[in-house]
Amino acid sequence: MSRSKTLYQLQQYDSGIDQAIKRIQAIESLLSDSNELDIALKKQEEYKLILDEKQKLLKSAEHVVEIQNQKIIQNQNKLYSGTVTNPKDLEDLQLESASLQKYLSVLEERQLVTMLESDQAQEIYNQGSALVDEISQNKQTENKILSAEKSALESNIFSLQSDREAFLANSEISELAIYENLRKSSGGIAVTLMQNSSCSACGSNIPSAIEQEARSPKILSFCPACRRILHPGSS
Repeated sequence: MSRSKTLYQLQQYDSGIDQAIKRIQAIESLLSDSNELDIALKKQEEYKLILDEKQKLLKSAEHVVEIQNQKIIQNQNKLYSGTVTNPKDLEDLQLESASLQKYLSVLEERQLVTMLESDQAQEIYNQGSALVDEISQNKQTENKILSAEKSALESNIFSLQSDREAFLANSEISELAIYENLRKSSGGIAVTLMQNSSCSACGSNIPSAIEQEARSPKILSFCPACRRILHPGSS
């Protein structure tokens, strides 16, 4: 096996591990993200406060109507009890009765408006609560899938690390320090393929002399632009 191919194989193990670690970090971020649910819960709380206020107003309106009905009953009892015989007093009771009935209509209209507002607030709260439930259920399902993916990735990392250690144990790599330094300085990619006389990492053209050198199994060649190790892919 050529020197570049040995390092390229090592790069495959490391890239696989790096990609799995990166995905695990993304999964952990998704698992800890509760922003959508937090917003829905906050809205639900706001809707509940509005609903409580509307229900309080409705209860008050119902109480006022009840009191007004009691006044009307008292008026009617006096009017038809026979205890009031004075024409002037009877006339006053009749005027009072008409006034009480008229004001009852006003109060009942207010009660109806308040009831409609309460019903609307209840509907909005119910919708907000349903949204919270939906988001919560979706989040639980998503987290279950993500957790399973994370476990699979962790197993894959363990497998890749074991294969990497076995590969290193069975390979003589005198340029390992060069490789590790390049990984640190080149975004984790120390070895790159040549494709159509170009570096697949940075896209730079590879001079023919360097290309021929890179095909030698005994020599390491480097991209003149990004300084990564070049591997021809067939050696």
